[in-house]
Amino acid sequence: MSEVLPVEKPIDTGVTPHGWLGLVLDHFARGEQAIGQLSLALGLPISNGSLSSLNEILNRLQASGDRKAKALEKRITRWSANRPKRHLLAHATIFVLKDSEGQQVLVTRHLPRDANDVTPDRMWTLDERAELFRQVNNDSRSICDHVQNILADPVLLNQLRKS
Repeated sequence: MSEVLPVEKPIDTGVTPHGWLGLVLDHFARGEQAIGQLSLALGLPISNGSLSSLNEILNRLQASGDRKAKALEKRITRWSANRPKRHLLAHATIFVLKDSEGQQVLVTRHLPRDANDVTPDRMWTLDERAELFRQVNNDSRSICDHVQNILADPVLLNQLRKS
């Protein structure tokens, strides 16, 4: 007689933890690149990076009153709200653990910048990882699309340059 042993079911996340990290950072970079393209098109400086004129871009988009500009402003604002997570992920060491239910948990750890740095370690569940990926994927694609639409509209582009 044979005994049936429980088999641990593999967790299908669709992507490895390091793959998830790479995809999330890639989507942040795509949004940043599109914002840099808009900065250049508006004649704004990018000498300190493609986001060095981010506040100026947001001010111009808000002042224009155009619906395309307003849509881009809203997307950039949401994208910016997730930027602290981008910073933490870009400078983290990740560990993959399993919780008491056997679910995969990703832990990000950070080296302290100085003696007073209290950057917390963070645990990411599968649901949290999926949600962050969904948000940054949607935001980066939307930012890229909105920037391309604005760059293709010479009237709006001129209006934003003059703002």
